[in-house]
Order: sequence, then structure tokens, then C-alpha cells
Amino acid sequence: MLRPVSALTKSALVLVLFAALNVSVTFGQSRWGQTATNGSGLGLGDATEITWGFVSDGTAITPAYSGESSDASDLVSFLDMNLGSGAGGSDLTNRPWFSVFDSIFDRWDAVSGLSFSYEANDSGQRIDNTISPRGQLGVVADVRIAGHSIDGQTGSNTLAYNYFPDHGDMVIDTDNVSFYSNSSNNYLGLRNVLAHEFGHGMGLPHVTANDSRQLMEAFVNTTFDGPQIDDIHQAQVRYGDNWEENGGNDTFSVATDLGIFDGTEILIGTDANMGSTVVEVDPDQVDFISIDNGTDVDFLKITLDSIYDMSFALDMVGPTYDHDGDSSYSLANQSDLDMVLLASDGTTVLGDSNNAGLGVSEQIDMILEAGTYYVQILGNNDATQFYQFGASGFSAVPEPGSMVALGVLGALLVGRRRRIVR
Repeated sequence: MLRPVSALTKSALVLVLFAALNVSVTFGQSRWGQTATNGSGLGLGDATEITWGFVSDGTAITPAYSGESSDASDLVSFLDMNLGSGAGGSDLTNRPWFSVFDSIFDRWDAVSGLSFSYEANDSGQRIDNTISPRGQLGVVADVRIAGHSIDGQTGSNTLAYNYFPDHGDMVIDTDNVSFYSNSSNNYLGLRNVLAHEFGHGMGLPHVTANDSRQLMEAFVNTTFDGPQIDDIHQAQVRYGDNWEENGGNDTFSVATDLGIFDGTEILIGTDANMGSTVVEVDPDQVDFISIDNGTDVDFLKITLDSIYDMSFALDMVGPTYDHDGDSSYSLANQSDLDMVLLASDGTTVLGDSNNAGLGVSEQIDMILEAGTYYVQILGNNDATQFYQFGASGFSAVPEPGSMVALGVLGALLVGRRRRIVR
């Protein structure tokens, strides 16, 4: 739930109090167990497809809070009046405000194992967190968005609330005209409210911090745009990273292809490498990869175009910050990761690095002939760990008869770099 608190001001910081329903959620565990697309049986770390859509005006809403209006939804007419109706009509995707909502789902998709599709149909059933079945393709969305008068526009009032999975329905307070009609930074206030509320819709609870730099804090902050590093991490706890979508990369046969190595350093996972303190996540940053639990495995594929003296480096990355009373919560110290270098068959081990300890980097140095290789990354703890992986090297001429895995013959020479961005 979202409540403006007029007594709180911090320069450009817009403070709005959020709340959510079903707040007995266990931290790090609540997530979708079934969706219209995936069916049932989904578990922690599984990539998940979710449908979303709007209810028609006139759809009944059961009040969730004392004093909340029992009015039917009027969200579409509210948005048409305050954000523009365009040509109107029954196809809501043609409304100028549709892209504001769509962009929020696109952003959560880009930084997690979630993927979304718009469901234009709705069953017309009441919003009350008990609809069953929850979602049906072509009939009703997993996540239904509605709005009506909740408790007025002024004072300590609610801006929106959201149910937790397996429902995830959202109700917006259509009393708050001035807040939602503010078009600054492409309706940043509205977008951060929607991003926060759907954070609850994917299972994220509120968090507390002393720096006001997390989307899922109880106050909306318009000094940043969208999910921040803690929010992204918690999304990946539940759904894995973006590379878990479309079958994932948990075996060598579906390994993430890093392309051809030609002497240019390859780096992935760089956006989570923020140093020791929290900095803002830009809305165009997408390079956040992780091992999401003790059973997750990532396979990376790399092809060498010649013989190289190679170095493969694995670094645990992420800032340290205040999180739910822990002033030194470190994203770089969540899980001890190991790295294994495999031959072109995806099973023959050429080398490994398994230095014990949270936050300890891993490195494999070898001379390798031209060909395809796989890197396997796995975790030793049931926790989600951001990582950065790098492959660098320089041309090497082996001794006669030498082929693969001859060891380190010289100092590492790093020249050009390139990032792999999905």
C-alpha cells in the first residue's frame, strides 16, 4: 500500500508509504507456484512466465482495508482522463498510458528470470484475492490491475496496494489525481509505484534501510528509476537471472554462448560490480547474473579462434549496505562459487578452481588450442550470488607436441575488452 506522508520531505525525494497484503510472507521464499502459462510445480529459482492485464471498468473490488471504498473499478476512465485516451476504443494497447505499465513489466523481465505477456481478456470476476483459477490463457490474466477510490487524495492516504502470489492483483487509488498525472520523467512517480507494487506481486516484501535507496522500502523515491540492486537481487533469489529464461543454461547443451574469443577480453555480469557501496542502478542496465541457489549451475560456452594463453576469472560482486537492520549486508558474500573448465564434449574436466570462502575469487590459467570450451559455475551455499566472469588471454605458441591445458607460461596480457550483453 502507498501513503503520501506530508510531514516527510527530503529535497527532491518524494516520500510515499507503501503497504502490501499477506505480509506474513517469509523473506526470500514467497513466489509464484503456478501461472497460466507454466502450470503448477514452480519452485524457488525457476524462471516464470506471467500474464498481466486490466479489468474492465465496473469490475467489483472487495475492500482490503478498513475505510476503503466498495466502488467498482474505474481505472481505465481515470487513466484516460488524466494521462490521455488517444483514439480510445476497446484495444487498451493503443492508449498512451499503456506503455507506462508495459515498461514496468519489461524492466522486471530484463533483470530477472521473469517474462511477461499482456492478456487482453478478463473474466470480470471480483478482485478479492480468491479468484480461482488464478489465470487462464485467453480468459483472465495472472495479474489483474484495477483501481477505485480508496481513501482520498490528501493526508496519510493509500496510493495503491498489491496481493502476493499466487494472485498478485493490484489496486490503484484513483483519488490521487495529482500524483499519477505528474508526467515528469515519463511519469516516474507512477512507474516507481507500479514497479514497487508488482515487486509485491512477485513476492517481494518491504525492506528497511537507512539510505532510502531501495525500491521495496516503504516509501517511494523518485531520485532513482525502477528496481535497484537489492530489489534485483531479491527478484533473482526467487526467479533466477535473465539467462534462466527459455530453457536456461543449466547444462552444456544449452550453455550461454559468449561467442568467439579473438584476443579481446570478454566480461559478463559487470553491472552488479558496483564496488563496496551502493550506487544507483540505471534503468538501462541489464547485466546482472547470478547463481540463485545451491542447486543452480551456469554453463558458459566460449570458442577460441587460435591458440591462447588464457585466464578465466570469476569474481563475486555486489555492494555492502544496510538491509533490514543489518548495516553490513554484503551481496558479494552470499555464496562460495566454484568454476570448472570443460573440453568441447562438455564433460571432460581440464581444470577447476574452488577456493573456499565467501567472496573469494576463482581463476583458471591455461594454454588452450583453437576450439570450443565450456565453463561451469556452481555454488556451495543455498543463497543467490551475483558474479562477474571474464575471459582474457594472448596468443601463445606451444612447445612441439603440446596441445590443450599446458599450464601458465607467462604473465597475463590483457588488451582489448568487450562486454557480453543479452
